[in-house]
Amino acid sequence: MAQDDPHYLGHRIRLRERILKNPREAESYELLELLLGYVNKRCDTKPLAKDLLKHFGSLWGVLNAHPTELESIKGIGESSKIFFILLRELVARYFIEPIKEKKSVTLDDIAMLARCVLDGLYYEEVWVALLDNNNRLLSFDKVNTGEMDAAFCSPKMIAELAITKKATALVLVHNHPGGIKKASWADRETTLHVQKVMNLMGIRLLDHLIIADGKVISLANNHLLDDSNLLDHSDKQIL
Repeated sequence: MAQDDPHYLGHRIRLRERILKNPREAESYELLELLLGYVNKRCDTKPLAKDLLKHFGSLWGVLNAHPTELESIKGIGESSKIFFILLRELVARYFIEPIKEKKSVTLDDIAMLARCVLDGLYYEEVWVALLDNNNRLLSFDKVNTGEMDAAFCSPKMIAELAITKKATALVLVHNHPGGIKKASWADRETTLHVQKVMNLMGIRLLDHLIIADGKVISLANNHLLDDSNLLDHSDKQIL
């Protein structure tokens, strides 16, 4: 390193060497600092890393931050914003791909899949996980995109997807961007309506999962579905 190089370049080299030796011993801000260094190569990224963690509370909060929220942090430019979008998508796919390849999935698997896709969104989305008789995941499809506090759920669209994929069971999923960790009256009414339609077609509605602020709420575990259609939840605890 040249004598007139910025001080943080030497610090970044030492930090990289230390993290490579034992990444689990690194502080969260240090991991974030080093990552940001690959985007902002010509500035000290430690203050920015600490500002992000202070503002969003945790690494989870930083990764789930909406791009418009990130823009409010001084030092976050277009490159950093794109970097976080890519990083979140990479992390999501890291967890999603092994689940999709399993021969039989559990409700825990679907809950993890749902969190990776829906956590941190600023608007409601409705998705459906379609399964066969062996609980193999046939597909995980978006049914609709709504607004901040509502998204229309069409039983007809779900039925058409289930028929196309030759599914015999499904799990309904949607998110609560506001973080409310309980099913609303509308959620319950929609669930029962979808369940009645699926029953007529001989397709089992196994559960309806709500993703809210990093948590997964199961309507089945809260006894809000017809018990005759439920899987045994004894070894399938929702996250």
